[in-house]
Amino acid sequence: MCGLAGIFCSEGLAESCIEWVNRMNEIQAHRGPDDEGVYQDNFCIMGHRRLAIIDLSADGHQPFQSDDGRFQLVYNGEIYNYIELRDELKLLGWQFRTQTDTEVLLKTYLQYGKQCLSKFNGMFAFAIYDTESRRVFLARDRVGIKPLYYSIINSTLYFASEIKALLSLPILKPSVNHQSLFDYLIFNRTDIYDETFFSEIKRIPKGCYAYMGCDGLSIRNWWNPEDFLQKSDEAIDFTGIKNKISDLLISAVKLRMRSDVPVGSCLSGGLDSSILIGILFEKEPVADGYPTFTAAFKDHQLDETRYIDVLNQRYHFTNFRTYPTAESVYSGLSEFVYANDEPTTNPSFFSQYAVMRIAKENHITVLLDGQGGDENFAGYQYFQGFNMYGLLKRRKMLAFGLELLKSLLRKQDRSAYQTLMFQLLPDRLKKQLLLKTIPYVRPEFFYDFIDTSRIYNEFFKVESLNHSLVRHFQYKLEHLLRMEDRNSMAFSLEARVPYLDYRLIEYLLGIPGELKIKGGETKYLQKMALGAYTVPEILNRTDKIGFGTPGDEWMQTDSWRQLTAESYRDLTRVFPQIFKNNADLPSKGFDRWKVNQLRTWCNIFCT
Repeated sequence: MCGLAGIFCSEGLAESCIEWVNRMNEIQAHRGPDDEGVYQDNFCIMGHRRLAIIDLSADGHQPFQSDDGRFQLVYNGEIYNYIELRDELKLLGWQFRTQTDTEVLLKTYLQYGKQCLSKFNGMFAFAIYDTESRRVFLARDRVGIKPLYYSIINSTLYFASEIKALLSLPILKPSVNHQSLFDYLIFNRTDIYDETFFSEIKRIPKGCYAYMGCDGLSIRNWWNPEDFLQKSDEAIDFTGIKNKISDLLISAVKLRMRSDVPVGSCLSGGLDSSILIGILFEKEPVADGYPTFTAAFKDHQLDETRYIDVLNQRYHFTNFRTYPTAESVYSGLSEFVYANDEPTTNPSFFSQYAVMRIAKENHITVLLDGQGGDENFAGYQYFQGFNMYGLLKRRKMLAFGLELLKSLLRKQDRSAYQTLMFQLLPDRLKKQLLLKTIPYVRPEFFYDFIDTSRIYNEFFKVESLNHSLVRHFQYKLEHLLRMEDRNSMAFSLEARVPYLDYRLIEYLLGIPGELKIKGGETKYLQKMALGAYTVPEILNRTDKIGFGTPGDEWMQTDSWRQLTAESYRDLTRVFPQIFKNNADLPSKGFDRWKVNQLRTWCNIFCT
């Protein structure tokens, strides 16, 4: 895991650019405290900060050059199947001078060109500079686990792993992207396609590669989850499906345990992370005392440590706990917002930030995490709404009625029915209802940006449960991954997500949706295929907490109430075209976390 930065212009660079890259390297030092490097010629400067994970020797120094010196690589991430790829390349005549996955990545590119991307099982963002053709090749992994931001000013490309590095460029004059503000305030979404909260800064979209040369920047998609949707009604071999899912996740976990530094796991009392622990102990296997890390809330209904204690009776791991409070979040707010670059969508991400901190304090460098389980197995309770809507679309009325009845009997969260109703409403009513949910936003602002929102136009336009899962990979998952990347890298940690192994994603998208939600039960398929790796107390839970955090209660404390009033007052001054200038804060539909996040973000990053 690392940080990369660079400047490229096919017409030549000014001497001052080396100082700018050095500055970006310095700002991203937390992403790679173990080593730093810079490559420079008249057209390209690339910087790198290294967090050593595989082959801790100096052989992993970057920028990494090809044997003939023609190509220069800066790379952030891990290629988990690097050993298998190295063996494949050796059979093709390639020789290796290091044991790093970095060398494997570069030589796979030299062998296969852009088709190398489909060879990689991993998380990655990288740039390769061809010194002869004066072109830069940039690419990101399939689902956007690793970031890569860029800005183009006067035919010059500037790129980095984090937005704050690009903001240090004296040539960049950033302005706030109102479309991003809209999607954040209305839909609680960030990191949509290539957009950031700054109009002048974009991201290379996930699953895409790009070339930058004398003819400018061209971006192409190389992986799309929609390509793997089920296209036939073949007979279902349920036993075979369960076995295949188990085999794929076990393989994904084993690959992600490849490390030359200490490994631990994030652990909640939920299904996703507890299953990973079971696989580690039964299939890896790890030793007793394996370190796990949890955010806990003493004597609160959201506290899940009772489930962890039961799991601990079966698997003898060590559990380190952190206890976020309203006071600790308040005192750490500016530090947290700075680490994340952009506003976060709810307080649970501060709990994640606190978990990363205690992992670092306990000398862990790599953490396994359960991110992606909900997207693969339809875990969010509102997926039931998408599922029922899909049944209606296909005129499966009996199946629809049974799912509706069973979900009601299971006391499914109301978001399931809200999602179903929203899908059925005409466009005009949808917009009216959305506007009512955000009473402190001006109607003019709402109607100026609703029709250009990708979330409004694409996220909700689905035909089935599986189609909605695709939309989550396209338009929701990445904001969770961005926050996980920033929270972990703030403490020089590498977070790995086995559920997002591309083989598992592609396979599951081809499985009928009725196996994922059944009888009103979300994650039905996951429980059937992988439930043996956890304990009945977790497997049989009917509540869905996620990474629950008592943020609403925190926001009601005196210090937060005062900060919220100040934040809203400031936002009405900074964005008078967006926020209503009310003397009293609205009592309903008022998201205090967002208001405080946005104001703190403006104070740190906006001039």
